[in-house]
Amino acid sequence: MSFEELGSIDVSASSLLPTTLLSAGSSITSVGPQEWERGGARRTLEALDGTPGVFVMPHTNGNQVLAIRGYARLTSFTGVAVTLDGVPLTDLYRSSPQYNFPGLNLGVMSQMQLIQGPGSALYGSDAFHGLLALRTHDDEEAGQQGAVAAGGKGYQEAAARFARTLGGGGRWSMAFAENGQGDQERTATRPNPAGGTPIAVARENRFLSRTAVLKASSGAGDGWKFNAGLYLHRYGADNFQGLGSRLAGAGDLGGLDTRFAMLQAGAGRRVGDTGSLELKAYGWWVDNDLAGRLQLPSGAVQRDLYSRQDRVGLQAIYRDSSPSWRTDWALALASEQLNVRDVHVVLHTPAGAFLSDTRNAASDARRRVRSATLELNSRLGRDWRAVYGGRVDDYSDFGRQASPRLGLIYQPNDSGALKLLYGQAFRAPSAAERNGTVNTVLGNAGLKPEVIDSLELVAIRQRDNLLWQASVFKTAWRDGIAIVFRPDIRINQFQNVERNRAHGVTASVTWRAEGWQFEAGGAWVASRNASTGAPYNIQPRRSANASLARGLFDGAGRAGVALRWMDGFDDIPRGDVFAPGRLPSYARADLSYSHTVSKSLTLTAVVRNLFDRDSRLPSPLGSVGGIPDDRVNAILRANLKF
Repeated sequence: MSFEELGSIDVSASSLLPTTLLSAGSSITSVGPQEWERGGARRTLEALDGTPGVFVMPHTNGNQVLAIRGYARLTSFTGVAVTLDGVPLTDLYRSSPQYNFPGLNLGVMSQMQLIQGPGSALYGSDAFHGLLALRTHDDEEAGQQGAVAAGGKGYQEAAARFARTLGGGGRWSMAFAENGQGDQERTATRPNPAGGTPIAVARENRFLSRTAVLKASSGAGDGWKFNAGLYLHRYGADNFQGLGSRLAGAGDLGGLDTRFAMLQAGAGRRVGDTGSLELKAYGWWVDNDLAGRLQLPSGAVQRDLYSRQDRVGLQAIYRDSSPSWRTDWALALASEQLNVRDVHVVLHTPAGAFLSDTRNAASDARRRVRSATLELNSRLGRDWRAVYGGRVDDYSDFGRQASPRLGLIYQPNDSGALKLLYGQAFRAPSAAERNGTVNTVLGNAGLKPEVIDSLELVAIRQRDNLLWQASVFKTAWRDGIAIVFRPDIRINQFQNVERNRAHGVTASVTWRAEGWQFEAGGAWVASRNASTGAPYNIQPRRSANASLARGLFDGAGRAGVALRWMDGFDDIPRGDVFAPGRLPSYARADLSYSHTVSKSLTLTAVVRNLFDRDSRLPSPLGSVGGIPDDRVNAILRANLKF
């Protein structure tokens, strides 16, 4: 993308109103297919690897989670909201879309937008540390596209997209993608608590993901315009990291099986000269099996945690402007119902013999949420503007919560901006936290929402062939939900006891000249539990990335090298029964080459971890020694248009 197109980058997730990268009242990153294909991304969150201030962290059972701005911890699966074509995916049982929807296939995606910082003023609960907005393909022109890819150790990928026009200017489109990998032969070793030979855990890290999307929309005109979509997803993972060394012992292995279906429909029209009305209805359900080994005093068992959940919602958004007040504004009203239909735990022996089936206390949990959101964007003189507003949520199970937002933006021209941003976000307690787990953790119906306040200074500047961005931020998190031992009844319970703090700096720069492109970025982040003073030790304190690319063959080819580095993190969190150990610095070098053979064929080759470093990533579940990262691997991709 040229620098002249800076203002056209889609950052619509940051506002209910039309906005640009320079005028948005949030720190937002946009990533597209070219970027994640050249980076060799295989799974959804890998497309964000290298984003300054963001850590893509392996979690349990083949899941990946996003830790944003310092808060890498066991519960990092909560706090980052995810939407799919505008539909919220956070569930009620765990307050976590990242557990239930891993591996949404990149082959059906057209863009990702990531907001770093609080988003509750627009998206309500769970947009606590940020928001990830996933956009699926919606081709404007009729035609067919396809892609096939293959890589080392059994990696394979295929995708197909079709688009057709309908009478009256309408259109329909369909996208299907599948990818997976075979045995990756990863072995992790950890010290033996009894001494002697270290314990080795061999993991295969197999997965298979299938995603399909069917969408239709009516034509252009002054009247109502309609749209609808059907989404299907299936993901299976086997022999990834499991519940951690403390709970799983030497058999620290886990897997996952997820089935997901979603329907949405919408309508919109112009109202008067400046107004517009948008209506949306949606619903989804998900079945999830989280499987892993569990080491009990009586011996090892196979544990399967089954859950079935759904979420339905209605939303209306009205947008308009008030020229006399130099203000654009939007009002959104919504109503949602979240249900936990069933949660139960089944135990088997490693040989498959049935042991028990225990119903979880969160089964049949219900939550109704009604919300009102107001956003305003006002010009203050020639160079200043204010982005402000807030949202009020009314919960059926704990009451109301308000989330304010205010941004002052200085934009003297179309090539730069300086922003001072304040936001407050909250995370509602999940059904698991309110209801607890049988014989393990006592629930707490009196839990309050967690609340975080964020203050941020952002600078963006583009000049000739140079673009740079920088951000300084500080956050304060209160009423954090944690597990606390109650000596009076000798059992653990969820309570609002934590206070957390984080601050840091992120920066990125892009330079282009005469066929060359250089990009660099980095972050320095310090975070701690303010209640205990302990730092969040699995969060990389320093990170940096750099890439250099060169156009070849009159622009038909592009060769690039990318470097990724992280430092200052341990293998497991503090407070585990095992002592954390400092991991070596993470370093990775990748090579890529893409070539446009014709208008209908583009080839891309990527080699990740060129020097085959045995790098380790931290384990929030407590897998001692960390999680082995990918060794050297290659992918060859062909993109076709018909």
